[in-house]
Amino acid sequence: MLSLEGKQIAVTGARKQDEVKQLVANFGGVAHIRPAQGTILTDEEEIGPAMRRVIAEGADWVIFTTGQGAQRLLDVARQSDMLWDWLRLLRAARVAARGYKTRKFLKEWAISPAVSDDDGTSAGLMRAFGEAPQLDGRKVVVQLHGERPERLLRWLEDNGAVVETLMPYIHVPPPESDIRSFLEELQERKFDAVAFTSALQVRYLFEMAGRFGMKEMLRSRLSGDVLAAAVGKVTAEALEEEGVAPVLQPSDQRIGSLVVKLARYFQTGSFDESQ
Repeated sequence: MLSLEGKQIAVTGARKQDEVKQLVANFGGVAHIRPAQGTILTDEEEIGPAMRRVIAEGADWVIFTTGQGAQRLLDVARQSDMLWDWLRLLRAARVAARGYKTRKFLKEWAISPAVSDDDGTSAGLMRAFGEAPQLDGRKVVVQLHGERPERLLRWLEDNGAVVETLMPYIHVPPPESDIRSFLEELQERKFDAVAFTSALQVRYLFEMAGRFGMKEMLRSRLSGDVLAAAVGKVTAEALEEEGVAPVLQPSDQRIGSLVVKLARYFQTGSFDESQ
């Protein structure tokens, strides 16, 4: 039976803390939530008028890049008494979705994406559009996710799309004191693994480690006696770009799958899911 008995797992995502702790506890381990990324919701008075303009002008395509962002836009539409107008727009336009959580959200509202990625990345989404996406002159609304996906936006514009963006939330670094305490815990080897759930968490952690003169320590720990684990290809690539190797990641983008893979690794010592 797979087990995390006695293992201490740091998780750098702040969402669904109780659920994550229970997932790890189910395998006998202990999850420690150490947020490395903050989220600030865009004020309704700021995003609401932009949504009304999109509804009034219409759209040929709406691209959702995160489930959280898609949910936030729906919440703002509901709060601003334009829920059904927003849903009508989504059902009249063609929808593209990046990521498992985004597709799950859309399914709950009976919206079927015409295009979706196969790997949770913007590059995968662009591939899914194909070599001849027929976007010239088309109005494309893109839901941003805390920062601008410049590669995706540039690709849309290069293909002739008229792009409008909606930013339902922004990401901010966590307090420096919290990150410093976390880095000191890593230095003292208090965790057996660190589970990252977004590339921004990796970026913020390494940026702050650099400020404190602890970047080499962090890279060494995560490449040595503290296992680095990642939800999603983009997150794993961010760790690899910082020189961290190896990186454990599940075949899908779910935290539950990552916890299972952590348990399998600590049971077998192998990254191979077949063992």
